[in-house]
Amino acid sequence: MREEIGTETEPPEALKMSARLAEGTILLVEDEDTIRGLMGEVLEQAGYKVLSCACPQEGIAAGLEYAGRIDLLLTDVVMPGMNGREMANRILEHLPELRVVFMSGYTKHTLLQQGPMEVNFEYLQKPFTLKTLTKKLAQVLGKAEELVQ
Repeated sequence: MREEIGTETEPPEALKMSARLAEGTILLVEDEDTIRGLMGEVLEQAGYKVLSCACPQEGIAAGLEYAGRIDLLLTDVVMPGMNGREMANRILEHLPELRVVFMSGYTKHTLLQQGPMEVNFEYLQKPFTLKTLTKKLAQVLGKAEELVQ
């Protein structure tokens, strides 16, 4: 199922090395089980603590109930019941310092045409490689300069 996220198939050790200085807690919200499982595994191997959720309602609950610090919300935009934008806004009411990365098969331009984004966010266009994912998160969390090339 790696092809569903991207075309690059790197061994987990290579991903671990490319982001071995990763740290922090990521709230991952993705409604596709296989994609969520693969991304969660890769992020944990890179060094992140991952709170994995299958729907926006679970994401909101995890964001509000988790006792520790959540550094980043990584979420799909289009999901059943509630979109990632609405979910992010609800979580940000309680965690205003939370960084947000949206991922979608739609272009960023298409998403912005649906209305202004109320949150400051980064964007990952699907499909993307697992290496691109770890690099983007390191960049957003301020660790890009520490990545091993």
